[in-house]
Amino acid sequence: MDQVEPWAYGDPVRGPLSLDDVEALLFRARTPAERRTAAAQLTAWAEHVHPDDEDDVTPASLLVYAAEMLGRTGDHDAALHLYRRASTAEGVVAPDVRCYLHHGLLEVGDEDGARALADELRRERPADLDVYVFIAEDYELAGDLVQAHRWLTMAVVRMDIDDPDDEAWSDPRTAGLLAARRRVRRALDMPEDDYDVMAVPPIA
Repeated sequence: MDQVEPWAYGDPVRGPLSLDDVEALLFRARTPAERRTAAAQLTAWAEHVHPDDEDDVTPASLLVYAAEMLGRTGDHDAALHLYRRASTAEGVVAPDVRCYLHHGLLEVGDEDGARALADELRRERPADLDVYVFIAEDYELAGDLVQAHRWLTMAVVRMDIDDPDDEAWSDPRTAGLLAARRRVRRALDMPEDDYDVMAVPPIA
């Protein structure tokens, strides 16, 4: 990067941190070197919160952003380390910080660790639909279509869709979710089911 803020890299004396500050840093990080620098800055911010607790971004979120920056450089081991730190850091990360840790585990090839974490989430029956979609997309990207199908199916069951006239169709995620599930099923050579039929609702 061309310059770094004077309160960068762990200097605890700084002003309150806003989401705009974070987004500006991420926007400037375009090369691998810049992304590593951004990850270092984000990690420093996470380690030195504002003394008056006026930051708009939590340490957990900052560590996730930092991990994503390192992942984009190809340093997946370092990214996983930060995802692990984020999972125990202060603050809530939507939809669930463990989704990001699951992603990191798949990136380093730890399929058993990812599966154990996914099973932990599944047993909790999360209310947030995005948890199911996040895990499903990770598995699809990793080429594990069986698990992707499992999580997409849990998502549509969670939405309790019976037909295209249901209120669930007011949720903008519904059509995309059903389409993704049908795509995965077709890749698995699975026969069409009722949810596949609803993937393209009739036009009124």
